[in-house]
Amino acid sequence: MRTLARIVSYLFGHWWAAAAVVGLLGAITSLRMAPAQLTRLVIDEVVPAGDWWRLALVVVGVFAAAALLNALTSVQTYLGQMLGQRVIFDLRSDVYRHLQSQSMSFFDENQTGALMSRVTNDVGMVQFFISGALIQAVNFVLMVALNLWAMWAISGKLTILTLSVAPLIVLIQLQASTVMPMWRRMQQRMASLGGVLQENITAIKLVKAFTREDHEAERFNQVLSDVRDMRLQTSKYMQMFMQSMMLATMLSQVLALCFGAAMVIDGSITIGQLFAFQSFAMLLWMPTQQLGFINMMSQQAIAGGERIFEIIDTPFDVAEKPGAIDLRPMRGEVAFEDVSFAYGKNPPLLADLAFGVAAGKTLAIVGPSGSGKSTIINLIPRFYDATVGRVTIDGVDVRDLTLTSLRSQIGMVMQETFLFNMTIRENIKYGRAEATDQEMIAAARAANAHDFITEMPEGYDTLIGEKGVRLSGGQRQRIAIARAIVVDPRILILDEATSAVDTRTDFLIQQALDRLMEGRTTFVIAHRLTTVQRADQILVLADGRIAARGRHDELLLTSPPYRTVAETQLKRPDDAPRGEPVAVAAGG
Repeated sequence: MRTLARIVSYLFGHWWAAAAVVGLLGAITSLRMAPAQLTRLVIDEVVPAGDWWRLALVVVGVFAAAALLNALTSVQTYLGQMLGQRVIFDLRSDVYRHLQSQSMSFFDENQTGALMSRVTNDVGMVQFFISGALIQAVNFVLMVALNLWAMWAISGKLTILTLSVAPLIVLIQLQASTVMPMWRRMQQRMASLGGVLQENITAIKLVKAFTREDHEAERFNQVLSDVRDMRLQTSKYMQMFMQSMMLATMLSQVLALCFGAAMVIDGSITIGQLFAFQSFAMLLWMPTQQLGFINMMSQQAIAGGERIFEIIDTPFDVAEKPGAIDLRPMRGEVAFEDVSFAYGKNPPLLADLAFGVAAGKTLAIVGPSGSGKSTIINLIPRFYDATVGRVTIDGVDVRDLTLTSLRSQIGMVMQETFLFNMTIRENIKYGRAEATDQEMIAAARAANAHDFITEMPEGYDTLIGEKGVRLSGGQRQRIAIARAIVVDPRILILDEATSAVDTRTDFLIQQALDRLMEGRTTFVIAHRLTTVQRADQILVLADGRIAARGRHDELLLTSPPYRTVAETQLKRPDDAPRGEPVAVAAGG
């Protein structure tokens, strides 16, 4: 009930639409009762008196009531759908904002497809509840209240007799609540289905390369069959409960008819009143037959709502402090002060890191895989927060800065370049939408991207497809560099940016990176010997600790771990074009 109450609380922001729907439902219920009253009038008064004029008025009244009923029902249905859509907009927006505000650790622990299922499938279940079941529930209350009042006005005894089956109906509804765990399990399996689908589509090239299509189809069908079986099982139980409800209400009508006929015979009520009573009783029990539907949709909404609010209620482990400082512009001096970091409850990945980088200087980070290189650079823009110690920029703890002022002045060029399914113009301006076209073109020229962009049919307005699939790897990387240049960051974070490209492209990217790094505080996860040789400082990591630090020539003489890394991991650009200078090879 707490989950349902929380869902319903989203109606408060649209109270006027909710009030209009309730008012219309009241009017619709009253109009549905009108034919019974008019029929009683015809049976008890018009027919015995042979009053044709009154009969004509009654007929006109029935048609007028029907026409008005249809009109009001259409308006109520539209308002109900509008109310549902607005509530779902608010709810889905809340979920999305919370997802956007979560730290990277949240996404490390949750499968992408499962999160997508919560935003789409689970919110859809809530939408069906708001637009359908909740309105039906309000309609049920109004129908029961108004029809009970009309029935009591005819005969209190007959009303009590009619309600004698109410405990049986309550018992059936209580039994129907046992289906709730089934709906919860089904929602979980639907999330698993979304996860399998998302993973398969993302890795489709790998699936095809290893001819695993049949295996993936079998994996998908296994989850799909679980969902199918659960739906059939819940449908079977809900049908049993709904049919039981229909039998209970039929029993009530038979009792009312038998005892009502006896009351007509002894003169307690008229034939018209008995007819009207039966009509009101049918209207009374008609919505109870929808209780199965209401219960089913409510349980689906509860199951979906629990999963939705689980996201909304997940606390932010990287949150902006009240009164955070807006540091603009920053010089770019970065320091790690006795920093340790662990993912969740796992053993520390970084331990007791203490180093500083002066503004405008370059720090190269080398070490074996898993030594913590990527974790270090993820702590600077607060993708994660240090477990122990602090990271400072210009002497200020990054946890005391506004996230906008921090991240808007940090540029990243990642090894795995991600571009959106938008135009080249939109991708380059992504980090700074207000940039002028002149600034965009200047950034593209600096990134050695302008020439190939202008050769495309639509130039900067060319759509590049999902993840930039219509571009080569080198073209994608140069657009990513242009995107970082437009932001004009004070701090630059780079990872190997020239992997799997030809020699000429490698050279062009290195030139662009040279321009990008100039005058900026730069952190480089280095894979090239030239990058390390030109760095102002080198950190050698081993098991999350600093094994050595210094410049290239110094470390070759004093640090065996560095010599090992230099000999086994750092690539020599022996294939650089002749006559062209060797530049830095690094990226985000």
